[in-house]
Amino acid sequence: FEDYVGKVDILQLNGDISDCQAISKFPKSYRVSPMEEIIETRKYLIELIDFIKPKKVVATYGNHEVRFQSYFSKSLDSDLLELMPKTSLELIFVDGFIHYNDRERTKVEYKPLCEVIDGVEIEYTDNWFCQIGKTIFCHPLAFSSGMMKTSEYAMNYFRNEGYDFKSLVMAHTHRVGQYEVGNTTLFEQGCCCDTKKQHYSDGRLTKSQKEGFLYICQDADGEIIKSKTRLVCLN
Repeated sequence: FEDYVGKVDILQLNGDISDCQAISKFPKSYRVSPMEEIIETRKYLIELIDFIKPKKVVATYGNHEVRFQSYFSKSLDSDLLELMPKTSLELIFVDGFIHYNDRERTKVEYKPLCEVIDGVEIEYTDNWFCQIGKTIFCHPLAFSSGMMKTSEYAMNYFRNEGYDFKSLVMAHTHRVGQYEVGNTTLFEQGCCCDTKKQHYSDGRLTKSQKEGFLYICQDADGEIIKSKTRLVCLN
């Protein structure tokens, strides 16, 4: 992200920032504790925001963060479920959390990012999508193996729901792509992680994952300035 430091008005984080590996449905040969992962995610976000220096951060959640709610709903009585957050990002951005370490006999408080980062507006949407200008950013549960098909399904969904937009940015697919459908530009933004470490598709002959991100420039009406917008593929 070095070329974009100080040039970003809004840093949009489009879900799956934390994996919730330990409570995923996928078989695993080792576990990363949820507490360890949340602490590392929080640290990463602070370093990322401090590095890029945006004026505002807008965060949506992805299907991995919703694993929190899915796990709790299977394991807890509904009365206790009311005490639990829906996603891990809710703890990081809004509520904060306390690490009770019985082994070390310590109790460490981690304040929410909205309280610890100065000079940057923090907005956690508590939703799987958001709209900035004429662009929708989304991270749905649905997934299609067809090229750009997940984005096309999302475009049709938001059109049917009455949203007015000219471009759509899709996370979730771990692919990088762009194409035009009528007057709408669809992007699949890739993912900002080491895809070589994601082994849950081994042997299934799925299309390779791509690391990447999207740098969008919008005009005063919120429409994309295509000559200044960059879809960056990292691998």
